[in-house]
Amino acid sequence: MTAVEFLAEWAIRSAAVILSGALLLWMLRVKDPAIRLAACIALLCGSLAMPILTAALPAMPLAMIRVTLPGMPARQSETARVIDQAAPAAGTVEFRQHPTHPTGEVSQGYRWPHIALAIYIVVAGVLLLRLCAGLVMSGRLLRRSRSARETTDGIEIRESEDVSGPLTLGLAHSAIVLPCDWRDWQADKLEAVLAHERSHIRRHDPAVQVLSTLHRALLWHSPMSWYLHRRIVQSAEEASDDAALAAVRDRASYAEMLLEFMQSGMPAVNWHGVAMARYGKAEDRIQRILDGTTASRGITRWRLAAVLALGSPLVLIAAAAHIERVLQPAEHDTPAVETAAAALPVAAAPRAPVRSKPARLTFETAEILSSQPGSRPGPVRALPAGDGYSAKVATLKLLISLMYKVPARQITAGPSWIDSDGYDIEARAGGSHSLKDLHVMFQNLLADRFKLRFHREIKEGPLFALTVDTAGLKMKVNASPQEFTFPISYGRAGLVIGTRVSMEYLSWWLGQGLQKDERPVIDRTGLTKNYDFTLLFAPQLPPNFPVETLPPGVLNRPSIYEALREQLGLQLQAEEGPVEYLVIDHVERADGKG
Repeated sequence: MTAVEFLAEWAIRSAAVILSGALLLWMLRVKDPAIRLAACIALLCGSLAMPILTAALPAMPLAMIRVTLPGMPARQSETARVIDQAAPAAGTVEFRQHPTHPTGEVSQGYRWPHIALAIYIVVAGVLLLRLCAGLVMSGRLLRRSRSARETTDGIEIRESEDVSGPLTLGLAHSAIVLPCDWRDWQADKLEAVLAHERSHIRRHDPAVQVLSTLHRALLWHSPMSWYLHRRIVQSAEEASDDAALAAVRDRASYAEMLLEFMQSGMPAVNWHGVAMARYGKAEDRIQRILDGTTASRGITRWRLAAVLALGSPLVLIAAAAHIERVLQPAEHDTPAVETAAAALPVAAAPRAPVRSKPARLTFETAEILSSQPGSRPGPVRALPAGDGYSAKVATLKLLISLMYKVPARQITAGPSWIDSDGYDIEARAGGSHSLKDLHVMFQNLLADRFKLRFHREIKEGPLFALTVDTAGLKMKVNASPQEFTFPISYGRAGLVIGTRVSMEYLSWWLGQGLQKDERPVIDRTGLTKNYDFTLLFAPQLPPNFPVETLPPGVLNRPSIYEALREQLGLQLQAEEGPVEYLVIDHVERADGKG
């Protein structure tokens, strides 16, 4: 077996193990990051041990491929079978024939394996050099730091002017390295940081991530090695975030602290340590912290045993699996130029069924017209039976707000006309669809007709946190699987009826402008079910509103804040925190075509 064949086989077997493990975690709905991390480490060890296991384990035939050799007499068939069975550990017979020119000279195709091997060595060498440089830099940083003369659970705390956020450095004897101003931190902030870093050290995350980086350098040609490294780093940070939350029990404060570290910036070097604020996108990580309802319970012996029991068969099967080829003569003699080398790929690699990509969700017909001057705005509403959407004199900002569930005040950077030009829209889906699918269709419509392109940003700002009141929840759970086209509907002024409403949807609805403070609302109830409710409150009226048109007694009702608490058992708490903004990068006026 050549070096190129060895590397290709290792990559294929490793990818099969990692992909199978990822699918198993997905099918079992494993949410605990500590369990996911343990599973990823087991896959990492299995992938690294794959060449040794492949050589040591007996071959396990998974399939038999019959290869027809043109021109081979029938009496040679049994001989070929004997040779095939007597082959070395691989259990296969390989046929190679260099293509020839009409002159009979051997072509230079044999150089391609050498070129591929040279490319592999260069890339792997660069990655390994980068790994070594990172280890040297992290060791130098650890030596340049000074002892704080304090420990936490027997772990040394050090301080350094070269870091702006917490770090865990060292492979055999890890230490926590903090910025020089750590003594000025509040007690809760310091406890969260130390709990986060202690969690890394107890799991030996620095050593694990170095091993994963080495695996990625050796198997850089396999996308699954890069995927596995990302999952190891991500799961380790999520598990440590949960350890910090268990220590301080304040998700909002911890998210705010983490955002501060992320915005302060980490050194742009390849430290081979674990940096608390360097992993992942700020919005994704903070969203997980704020939306989380449960914390990791760590990895116990029983959980570890379960991970090994499920993962070991995957590794052993991938290491021992072999394709067995059986040679047989052709029924009819064929030209000699059709050699076994030419026939082998056809027999050994049957075509996989072609899978078509899922169709992009779009409306069957969509008409977008500029509204006539002086037209009265109408509601943006879903058509009966989920057949589409219609809108009258709707601005583009309103449509973006509704379809992406972002309050209009958090949509920035667009031209002024998106908040002034009105559009009449009639879009039909050609059949019944869920509200979620209709939203995706409308989002695609905005991208196609208005050329809408945007990105999201997170900034600190005022917000409302929706939580369960101390008196308890007062809404009725709706366990029906039916999806309602209108989860929230309006009756008379100040009357709202909710049917199978999630807390995510209710938070978005409350953030559309019910509060005079105009703050976004984030869900911190921890409730995952859907609920029915009726809400009566005094509406917040615009200036010069004709009060006489309201039903009697409407203005005597409680405010929206009091109604939420008294009637639904929810409350809105004003605070500062991370707020998501939708920033428009590009948009054009619609072409108006149907």
